[in-house]
Amino acid sequence: MNLFSANDSHAGDYVPLRSTTSIAPRSRRKGLSIRNTRSSQDGSVCSPASSHSSASSEHSRSSSIHSHFKDSPTRSLASTNGSPTQRLYSEEANSPLLTTPGILNHHGPQHPYSQSPRYYSLKHCSLTAILVTTLIAATVLPHFLSGSDAALNESGGANVLNHAAGMDKTVSGASLGGQWDLIGHSGVSAMHAVLRPFSDSILFLERVQATTYARMQGTSENGNKGEHFAWSTEFSANNGQWRALDVKSNMFCSAGGYLPDGTIVSVAGGQPSDEVQQGYDGIRLYKPCNGTRCDWKQDFNVHLQEKRWYPTVESLANGDLFILGGSNHAASINNERVNVPNFETFPPLPGAQKTIDFPFLVETLPHNLYPIVHLLPDKNLFILANTKAIILSTSTWKIVTRLPDIPGPPRNYPLTGGSVILPLTPENNFEPEILVCGGATDFSTQAKGVASCGRIAPLSKNPSWEMEDMPFGRMMPDMAHLADGSIVIVNGADTGTAGFDRASDPVLHPVQYLPNERKGRRFRVWNPSVIARMYHSVAFMLPDSSLLVAGSNPNGRPVEYGEGDFPTEFRVERFSPPYLFPHRPSDAAAVASVGLEGSDDIMLEGTVVGGAAPGASDEHDEGVSQVAQGEIVGWPTLIKYGETFELSLQWYNHYPENVRVALVNPGFITHSTHMSQRYVGLEISKRGEKSVAATGEAHKEAGLVRVKAPATNGLAPPGHYMVVALLDGVPVTEAKWVQLAA
Repeated sequence: MNLFSANDSHAGDYVPLRSTTSIAPRSRRKGLSIRNTRSSQDGSVCSPASSHSSASSEHSRSSSIHSHFKDSPTRSLASTNGSPTQRLYSEEANSPLLTTPGILNHHGPQHPYSQSPRYYSLKHCSLTAILVTTLIAATVLPHFLSGSDAALNESGGANVLNHAAGMDKTVSGASLGGQWDLIGHSGVSAMHAVLRPFSDSILFLERVQATTYARMQGTSENGNKGEHFAWSTEFSANNGQWRALDVKSNMFCSAGGYLPDGTIVSVAGGQPSDEVQQGYDGIRLYKPCNGTRCDWKQDFNVHLQEKRWYPTVESLANGDLFILGGSNHAASINNERVNVPNFETFPPLPGAQKTIDFPFLVETLPHNLYPIVHLLPDKNLFILANTKAIILSTSTWKIVTRLPDIPGPPRNYPLTGGSVILPLTPENNFEPEILVCGGATDFSTQAKGVASCGRIAPLSKNPSWEMEDMPFGRMMPDMAHLADGSIVIVNGADTGTAGFDRASDPVLHPVQYLPNERKGRRFRVWNPSVIARMYHSVAFMLPDSSLLVAGSNPNGRPVEYGEGDFPTEFRVERFSPPYLFPHRPSDAAAVASVGLEGSDDIMLEGTVVGGAAPGASDEHDEGVSQVAQGEIVGWPTLIKYGETFELSLQWYNHYPENVRVALVNPGFITHSTHMSQRYVGLEISKRGEKSVAATGEAHKEAGLVRVKAPATNGLAPPGHYMVVALLDGVPVTEAKWVQLAA
């Protein structure tokens, strides 16, 4: 039986879209096409500022950021000092609040968007602007670089990847890919983030402090009104609006996840204040509901068995939440006095014993806060703390395997690295591999970012760490799944360590990791943001396959807007990866192989810089783009383990030769720890045929794709997932939410 949540009467429609030279992300709205746009060489999209178009007009998705903000004087690329891909101006539109990549503006406040925001994605560049920019690049950049640092790319131009002003690190390669857009104001500092199922809304959580912008009963329009501060907001990635949520206990340094019914759970937290109770043992629930009355609920008679600061939560195969470790009081580094060497679950473990001792968290002192935990397909848990890794049985709660230590320094807070379980797909027989990247060399403000990544297959016969280096060092990285099965590594710093006022030298460039490439060819460097995302930053994939990036609150003392070397950030960004630019010619075949002299050298052997989406064709036939684009127009909202279900696809341009489908859970994100994040590729059992050549009419089932749900709850715990489909390497306009249940 075909249980679709949308009408699939047009499942086989073939809607040709005329070719264009646009490199802007295709419209994320149904029925819209992209025409008459021009692009700059680096993949940025340039145009005069314009008001938000009506639903019937044709424009790229990037224009949607103009939404509810009033017009402002046009600024041409040649007349401004900021990034061509991102701009924010003050009320007078003559003092940029953002400056060139790597040079942070410390003059003047960061105006909350609801007071005087002006932000633009520049879509059309004049020929004069392009020529002037090219001339400046040709004359200034070679002088900016010195000696062997002036590495040339294969087209003969210099390409600087400066993490911050004054850095002289360089790489070679073609132009960088991707586009950054400002989409709103978070209301609170986005220290924690979780995506609400069946929506594009994000819950942001922060610590109890007087620097938050949101107040209770507040919204984007009146956020500075209300009796007291709010410590959490619900933010819409669709329109950039937020509303304040009511919190009864301190969520600072908490953890969380989802229950199978879609309830979001926040556990643990921080110290009490005059306005809220202590949150160390708190359990807060957010149950999705209709309308705008959903909010955090807390019953103080229901709490954790232990007080926990910096614990980790991971979904178990049965849908319960595994809650591990932490300290019972705020601490920068764990120690025997405050260490909590046990775990519990929510709902609580059956029987009288509600916590289980875990000596492994004594062995791994002091660097074992926010331990790395990933559910394996055999339903056991991979756990890494300090440099030690194990497999824990979830049936006996005993360690069943001790894995080799990961080379290099500890990877947990405060020497914070990042981790991800790589996509589980039919192509790799759902064999799990864990990737751990980055961190700090030691607990010091002068520590250096670690470039090494370790990759291990914990269930293999002889598991061992395969080590390789990222393009540059990075501590506090966020590692998130993208729609195409690659990993993005973003945010963080290259000097210092995690914690308040301890890091500098922000790393502004996202790096893509390609799991299926051979060692030495797995990294790709993308266009940088202009916003430093330091301690307390977040990043994860949205339903439209872009990346939401927010947060950064590295200041230990309360600060006013814009104060400090790295101000508390309320600006929310959207990064569109290159796979959202399907019309862009692939100009990134260049492969960097650079070895520079000196301690600050970047070894980029095999690193690809920029490039189009893998699998996306750039050929054109009689003016019609040969890149498939489309959307999911029919899907079930509930799927069962092992069953075959149907997706109804509608595409533009041409019948896609290759279709891939996956379930994605972005997880609960905080402190570079992406709890319960998961990407599970699905087996396609049957596809509809192409349109009938004799008549030119689409076959009635051309758009139907029959897909097999995950076979076991070890592959994907019960709960809510985004269904992502890729047509010839290009994601559909919007992933659809489904609930996976037994």
